[in-house]
Amino acid sequence: MHLINASPLTPTGTEGNAAGPTATHSTGASEISVIRQRQIAGGIGPAHHHDREEVLIILSGTVAVHAEDASHTADPGDAVIIPANLVHRVETTGEAPAEWLLVAPAGVGFFGADGERIFPAWAE
Repeated sequence: MHLINASPLTPTGTEGNAAGPTATHSTGASEISVIRQRQIAGGIGPAHHHDREEVLIILSGTVAVHAEDASHTADPGDAVIIPANLVHRVETTGEAPAEWLLVAPAGVGFFGADGERIFPAWAE
């Protein structure tokens, strides 16, 4: 068993967004990645995709998850399953910041909308 104490979130490089590893390879997890993310009210993350399925679990605030052919609004307690390779972006709607957990298999790849691999330090 391994306890991971909460740590501050660091800026992701997108204005108003911050993230940090909750349970990832760098914190001792070997089969799953859990990443905590926070976004300011009105914030929107860049379009991107992953090479593995991911699940977003909304902790606070309200987000709209936009994909190629659909948009879904998610509130605290909701989960959004995003298939592998689906280009998507997350927008915080309403007047409050949003926070969520990104859950995916260990080693999940992050890619920009153009297909270029991204290596965010907060996801390692």
